[in-house]
Amino acid sequence: MRLGFNLRGDLAKLGDDELADQLEKCIAYREWLASRAGDAPNRWLYKTGLAMPFGRGPLHARIFYRVMGLLYGGPLKGRSLGDLYVVDCEVKDIMDELKRRVNAARRLRLSR
Repeated sequence: MRLGFNLRGDLAKLGDDELADQLEKCIAYREWLASRAGDAPNRWLYKTGLAMPFGRGPLHARIFYRVMGLLYGGPLKGRSLGDLYVVDCEVKDIMDELKRRVNAARRLRLSR
Protein backbone atom coordinates (compact mmCIF):
# COMPACT_ATOMS: atom_id res chain seq x y z
CA MET A 1 0.00 0.00 0.00
CA ARG A 2 1.28 3.43 -0.84
CA LEU A 3 1.50 6.48 1.32
CA GLY A 4 -0.08 9.74 0.29
CA PHE A 5 -3.38 11.21 -0.76
CA ASN A 6 -4.81 9.96 -4.03
CA LEU A 7 -6.09 12.90 -6.04
CA ARG A 8 -6.43 10.88 -9.24
CA GLY A 9 -10.21 10.67 -9.54
CA ASP A 10 -9.77 10.86 -13.30
CA LEU A 11 -8.40 7.32 -13.32
CA ALA A 12 -11.29 5.99 -11.24
CA LYS A 13 -13.74 7.33 -13.85
CA LEU A 14 -12.12 5.39 -16.69
CA GLY A 15 -13.41 2.01 -17.78
CA ASP A 16 -11.18 -1.05 -17.62
CA ASP A 17 -10.40 -0.96 -21.35
CA GLU A 18 -9.61 2.75 -21.28
CA LEU A 19 -7.34 2.28 -18.28
CA ALA A 20 -5.52 -0.58 -20.00
CA ASP A 21 -5.08 1.54 -23.15
CA GLN A 22 -3.71 4.42 -21.11
CA LEU A 23 -1.28 2.07 -19.35
CA GLU A 24 -0.03 0.72 -22.69
CA LYS A 25 0.49 4.24 -24.04
CA CYS A 26 2.34 5.36 -20.91
CA ILE A 27 4.62 2.32 -20.92
CA ALA A 28 5.42 2.76 -24.61
CA TYR A 29 6.16 6.47 -24.07
CA ARG A 30 8.24 5.64 -20.98
CA GLU A 31 10.36 3.15 -22.94
CA TRP A 32 10.89 5.66 -25.73
CA LEU A 33 11.71 8.43 -23.27
CA ALA A 34 14.07 6.27 -21.18
CA SER A 35 16.12 5.55 -24.27
CA ARG A 36 16.30 9.21 -25.29
CA ALA A 37 16.11 11.28 -22.10
CA GLY A 38 18.82 13.88 -21.87
CA ASP A 39 21.18 14.63 -19.02
CA ALA A 40 23.11 11.39 -19.33
CA PRO A 41 25.48 12.11 -16.38
CA ASN A 42 22.49 12.15 -14.01
CA ARG A 43 20.84 9.03 -15.42
CA TRP A 44 22.48 6.73 -12.91
CA LEU A 45 21.11 8.90 -10.09
CA TYR A 46 17.62 8.44 -11.51
CA LYS A 47 18.03 4.69 -12.05
CA THR A 48 19.18 4.14 -8.47
CA GLY A 49 16.47 6.35 -7.02
CA LEU A 50 18.91 8.77 -5.43
CA ALA A 51 17.74 11.66 -7.60
CA MET A 52 14.11 11.23 -6.49
CA PRO A 53 14.40 10.62 -2.73
CA PHE A 54 10.73 11.29 -1.96
CA GLY A 55 9.21 9.19 -4.74
CA ARG A 56 5.80 10.48 -5.80
CA GLY A 57 5.42 12.63 -2.72
CA PRO A 58 2.43 12.92 -0.38
CA LEU A 59 -0.03 14.25 -2.98
CA HIS A 60 -0.71 12.02 -5.97
CA ALA A 61 -1.81 14.28 -8.84
CA ARG A 62 -0.35 15.30 -12.20
CA ILE A 63 0.26 18.91 -11.23
CA PHE A 64 2.39 17.87 -8.24
CA TYR A 65 4.30 15.37 -10.38
CA ARG A 66 5.08 18.11 -12.89
CA VAL A 67 6.34 20.42 -10.15
CA MET A 68 8.51 17.68 -8.64
CA GLY A 69 9.73 16.66 -12.11
CA LEU A 70 10.74 20.24 -12.76
CA LEU A 71 12.60 20.42 -9.45
CA TYR A 72 14.23 16.99 -9.77
CA GLY A 73 14.94 16.65 -13.47
CA GLY A 74 14.99 20.10 -14.97
CA PRO A 75 12.71 21.74 -17.53
CA LEU A 76 9.89 19.57 -18.85
CA LYS A 77 10.68 19.80 -22.54
CA GLY A 78 9.67 16.30 -23.62
CA ARG A 79 13.02 14.54 -23.24
CA SER A 80 14.30 15.38 -19.77
CA LEU A 81 14.62 13.26 -16.67
CA GLY A 82 11.79 15.35 -15.24
CA ASP A 83 9.53 14.11 -18.04
CA LEU A 84 10.61 10.55 -17.31
CA TYR A 85 9.73 11.08 -13.65
CA VAL A 86 6.25 12.36 -14.56
CA VAL A 87 5.59 9.34 -16.80
CA ASP A 88 6.86 6.95 -14.12
CA CYS A 89 4.46 8.49 -11.61
CA GLU A 90 1.61 8.18 -14.11
CA VAL A 91 2.36 4.47 -14.62
CA LYS A 92 2.47 3.91 -10.86
CA ASP A 93 -0.89 5.65 -10.44
CA ILE A 94 -2.49 3.49 -13.12
CA MET A 95 -1.06 0.36 -11.52
CA ASP A 96 -2.42 1.47 -8.13
CA GLU A 97 -5.87 1.98 -9.66
CA LEU A 98 -5.74 -1.48 -11.24
CA LYS A 99 -4.77 -3.01 -7.89
CA ARG A 100 -7.60 -1.14 -6.20
CA ARG A 101 -10.10 -2.54 -8.71
CA VAL A 102 -8.79 -6.09 -8.33
CA ASN A 103 -9.01 -5.87 -4.54
CA ALA A 104 -12.55 -4.45 -4.74
CA ALA A 105 -13.63 -7.27 -7.06
CA ARG A 106 -12.04 -9.85 -4.74
CA ARG A 107 -13.83 -8.40 -1.71
CA LEU A 108 -17.11 -8.44 -3.62
CA ARG A 109 -16.65 -12.11 -4.57
CA LEU A 110 -15.78 -13.08 -1.01
CA SER A 111 -18.80 -11.30 0.42
CA ARG A 112 -21.22 -13.29 -1.78
